[in-house]
Amino acid sequence: MRLYRSRHVAARFVPFLFRLFVRVYVRPRVEGAEKLPTEGSFIIVANHSSHADTAVIYTALPRHARERFVAAAAKDYFFQGGIWQFISRVLFNAIPISRDRRGGQDPLRHAARALREGYALLLFPEGTRSKDGKVGPFLGGVGRLIADFPGTPVIPTYLFDTTKVMPKGVVIPRPHRVTVRFGDPIYIKAHPRFRATWRSAAEELRDAVLQVGGIAPNPAPPVEAPPPEEKGEE
Repeated sequence: MRLYRSRHVAARFVPFLFRLFVRVYVRPRVEGAEKLPTEGSFIIVANHSSHADTAVIYTALPRHARERFVAAAAKDYFFQGGIWQFISRVLFNAIPISRDRRGGQDPLRHAARALREGYALLLFPEGTRSKDGKVGPFLGGVGRLIADFPGTPVIPTYLFDTTKVMPKGVVIPRPHRVTVRFGDPIYIKAHPRFRATWRSAAEELRDAVLQVGGIAPNPAPPVEAPPPEEKGEE
């Protein structure tokens, strides 16, 4: 379970201080945390509209889930060196998700390995932050992970008001109370060899996330060119 955990000395105390800051600054309401599995791997799937999303979910997790938490993050955004890579690794044990297959490597290889190792994996299947707060289409990569790891619990999760804390384009977060609502674990089927089942699984997950948010499921706008794999946070 140490494979993706940051070994930097700052990881021993900075995450604790960071959680205190988040609890004071945005005072998150947490609903349904008792539904999170206490052992084994699982996937948290959430709507995405702010850079504050990962921080809020991480802070909302009970200890048993937080200790094995990893967050998928876009390789070209968070893994180019510098302060963003340092922060994402130390705070969230971030793992890179490539947006394409350059170099012939599987973009989801780290996410797959994290699930094999028993981690709790956070994914934002929209692949990028929403500009208007509406939940966009879920990309097919999450469906592929479900197909490759049958029986893995998926936790549909809805974040409320994180756009008011840190909307796209804003660097300094604003104090505003937010809510994290975890839904019941769901088990969706998809076939490893049939991409159509990846898409249907992704659509089913999107509907589940909307339901957790109290929003009636509605058709997502079509994805112009569905990428072969999942994007991480952007």
